[in-house]
Amino acid sequence: MSQPGAYWPQPWTCEDGGPRRWCVAEGISGLDLEPGERLETVAVRDAFATDSLVRRDHGELFALRREMPWGGPQQGPAKGWVERLDPETLEVTATTGDLECGRYWPGGVAAHANGDLYAVLGRWAYRLDPGLTVKARRELPVDRPYNSFVLLDSGELITKDCDAPAGLAPSTVEVLDPETLESLAPSLPLPEPSIARLAGDGKTVIAIGTTKVFRIVFDRDAGTLTLDDEWRPSYGPEPERSFGWDPVITPEHVFWMDQGQNHVDRSMLGSGDRADPVRLWWSRLDDGTTRSLEISGLPFGTESNPPAYDPVEELVIAYDAGNAVVGGWKLEGDELLPQWRRDGLAHAGHLILFPDTRELVVQDFRDLAFLRRKPVRRALRPSIDLLGKSSFVRRNSGFLGSDQVVVLDLDTGEEKARAAVPSPSQAFLFPAPGFDRDLYYQSISTIARVAVT
Repeated sequence: MSQPGAYWPQPWTCEDGGPRRWCVAEGISGLDLEPGERLETVAVRDAFATDSLVRRDHGELFALRREMPWGGPQQGPAKGWVERLDPETLEVTATTGDLECGRYWPGGVAAHANGDLYAVLGRWAYRLDPGLTVKARRELPVDRPYNSFVLLDSGELITKDCDAPAGLAPSTVEVLDPETLESLAPSLPLPEPSIARLAGDGKTVIAIGTTKVFRIVFDRDAGTLTLDDEWRPSYGPEPERSFGWDPVITPEHVFWMDQGQNHVDRSMLGSGDRADPVRLWWSRLDDGTTRSLEISGLPFGTESNPPAYDPVEELVIAYDAGNAVVGGWKLEGDELLPQWRRDGLAHAGHLILFPDTRELVVQDFRDLAFLRRKPVRRALRPSIDLLGKSSFVRRNSGFLGSDQVVVLDLDTGEEKARAAVPSPSQAFLFPAPGFDRDLYYQSISTIARVAVT
């Protein structure tokens, strides 16, 4: 089943492989690991700070990067830029140079069906040609960061601002013309904040609020953005639960995870702020009937990304990044049946599924446990924020912790292979499949190419 939206007709031309956020490498052969083969990190680049890796044509790899402003997210102003990378060495072969960003929160980049690249970072939207020359730019209406976008089948960009990580101010949705980046409808205020990124099915867009889920419809002829008032599933609030993150749209349901509020620094391990376990939620697309289950059952669960969906066997993969648990459930009707669970697997970033070879790519961050004790963490956080900006410190802090890329059997959760990546930060954001039995790892500090050898 091909992904919707007016994207360039090649695989993985946007984050999560498509606007429905299945995290499925559709049209890309899996790693197909055989006994005796192994994973190896074959190229590494110190690249602070990177938000996303996406592909365009075969061999074309792009990175969205930006400054980390002093004081952390939502501070600024900051600059961002887009790089084209050599797919084997990860060296920069072209760049936009500095782009205005404004206050920072991780943004997004995608290849449009018209051949151009679009980037939304901070308060700004950009249209770039494949050589990374700016063709159009637009300062967006709200003085907050806009956290990425999705494309409709008719080519328009849908984006929204977010009051992350606080989640206090309601969000506003914008629809942009792909030619000019001008608005095609009046801004649509949402009834509440939305920290999560949007998901879309090519015609409508789903936004996860802090207590409810919203379906957004754009009528180009009428020039309007509206909310579907007949469909508004609720998932909160409760005192010890916090807001949900990115939704996943399947043929009959929307899936998302809650407990998105945390005090993350270089790792999400032990960073949950609310006492309840993190839950996986799902609502029917027709009548909004909503269900949920506990992912790990452990207290102070947290995460900040979407689950994943395998359309072949209708598996849903979800995780508790705060407690290092990953699991798989099979969808049967409206119910999820547990298939497997891995404890002690410290995954926090976006997933990659290879349905053809039944492989699942996760990460597993390892560090010194005493660094996660709350008093130690509070004392070290200012130093981490300051020293983490130093490439020398990043290159020489591996003894404090590093990440690993792990390939699991998608159906059983059994481990097939792993490779260490010299990243002192856990991966939180957007990796990408490679072009020849390889993949691209990405964290706040590091880009790496991991291949089958």
